[in-house]
Amino acid sequence: MALLDLWQHLIHASTAEFFAILDELDVSIMQVKVLDALARADAELSVKELSEHVSCSLPSSSRTIESLLRRGWLERREDEHDRRVKRVVVTDAGRDVIRRVTNVRRQNIERFVAGLDDDARARLAEALVELPIPARQD
Repeated sequence: MALLDLWQHLIHASTAEFFAILDELDVSIMQVKVLDALARADAELSVKELSEHVSCSLPSSSRTIESLLRRGWLERREDEHDRRVKRVVVTDAGRDVIRRVTNVRRQNIERFVAGLDDDARARLAEALVELPIPARQD
């Protein structure tokens, strides 16, 4: 399938840059996963909800959350209705981390598209218009 081949090419082409930005930011894939989940969430999430959302154990999620709190990338508060429940939300600094990580992949796609001739670029744009692609959230 051509779409899968394209996706694999784009991911492979940006892998070195992706890991370089993780190293530069000193952030793990799990931390990025947590930040991304919270950045996409419509509301604050409880630690338990977040753990379920990222398919991670509660202890592992709690450790990840603590490390992100120390870096100022998350904020935590008690739930209004149940003080035992802690809710977390991503900060602007945390959103910036996600933007920087996402931009690595985006820049690779932009380079790929820029390398196409005008006809190929137009055909790609036309094909993509037909796909049910959700709107960007950044």
